Amino acid sequence: MRRISTQLIFLGSVYLILGATALAFASAATLASVMVLGVVLFCVGIAQIVYGIQGRKDGQLWPHLGLGCLALVCAALIARNPIENTLGLTLAVSFLLIASGLTKFIGAVTERSLGWGWFAGSGLISLLLGGLILATFPVSAFWTIGTLVGVDLVAAGIATMGLGISIKEVREDLREAGLNSSKMNTVERRRYDRDRDDDSRTPPLH
Repeated sequence: MRRISTQLIFLGSVYLILGATALAFASAATLASVMVLGVVLFCVGIAQIVYGIQGRKDGQLWPHLGLGCLALVCAALIARNPIENTLGLTLAVSFLLIASGLTKFIGAVTERSLGWGWFAGSGLISLLLGGLILATFPVSAFWTIGTLVGVDLVAAGIATMGLGISIKEVREDLREAGLNSSKMNTVERRRYDRDRDDDSRTPPLH
């Protein structure tokens, strides 16, 4: 449990650093998001084509080949005009944030597991960010994505660190309870030994 809490706190710190970097360079983060999407589509296109060629005997060539070519065309369009494609990515990010916020909030409220309040708050923040993107579209599309993604990363970092801290507190409480139980057992053992010694020194009644 100690290792898990440390890893969560470290991961939350990484999220916070990435979020702060995205906030400091919002325009660059927006352009980087578009380029990353292009790279992802390119990799997906190559994978689909390779999978289709490998499964051509099973009749899977043309469906996967078509999807792969479509992904490659989209990647090429993004690479050719990354700034113009920022508008489309703005809408995509807004819907993703809204979906992510709903999932985190509903899951946290329904599950009510350890640290659920942190994740519920993170879900609400994601919902607000997604709504704000739609409200400001398309005027601030060139800087909104980087800013809101940075804020979402910060919120995720806080939620992850909060979960790690909660687990750490539970571990400390369990350890303290174990120490108290050990002390109580020691006191009871001493009392039992003392009572037994007293009984051994008591002369028998005739």
